[in-house]
Amino acid sequence: MLETRPRQDRLEAPAQALDLAAGLERVMGDRAMHLRVLGRFRTDYRDTIPRLRQALLAGDTVLAQRITHTLKGAAAMIEARRLRQLALDTEHAVRAQGGAGAVPTGELEAELARVLAEVDAALAAPHAATGLHGGGAASNGELASLRAMLDLGDGAAPALLEARRGAFLATLGAERMRRLDAAVSSFDFEQALAVLEEKGGN
Repeated sequence: MLETRPRQDRLEAPAQALDLAAGLERVMGDRAMHLRVLGRFRTDYRDTIPRLRQALLAGDTVLAQRITHTLKGAAAMIEARRLRQLALDTEHAVRAQGGAGAVPTGELEAELARVLAEVDAALAAPHAATGLHGGGAASNGELASLRAMLDLGDGAAPALLEARRGAFLATLGAERMRRLDAAVSSFDFEQALAVLEEKGGN
């Protein structure tokens, strides 16, 4: 089996698989964009390991390298540094050996699972994950976050709405909040986005 990483990289995984603060900084502090990036990662890479193993079993090293290469880039974008390193190592292993039996994927799979769990948590509570705090009316950042999630059709949008219900109510007013609740609870995110985009108050 190919040893592709120096010994120090075999140390225990860091407590956090994602550096959310660095990820937010990477998109110039744009919280809505950060949520979009996390949501896209969750959608695009959840089935990466089955696709990689299938490519390896089929002997399709070109596809296997492409899968690991794109995962490496996506991991860098969300500041999942250990996942990026593991994807790079796997890409090198595929290039060097190519056979399914020669390329270990277990560590990559475990780290990807950790990253996805943290992505899910961040998207379920974006006000906490991206520094959206405080009481009173909803901030522009919170409104942008909800808008981005609705635009993506992200199933975590109801969690954000529930977590900051008082703030959104104070901002939108009772009537708009009622209609927003109705649309979100039925997962009619297109209608919910239309309600959120309405100008004016209650």
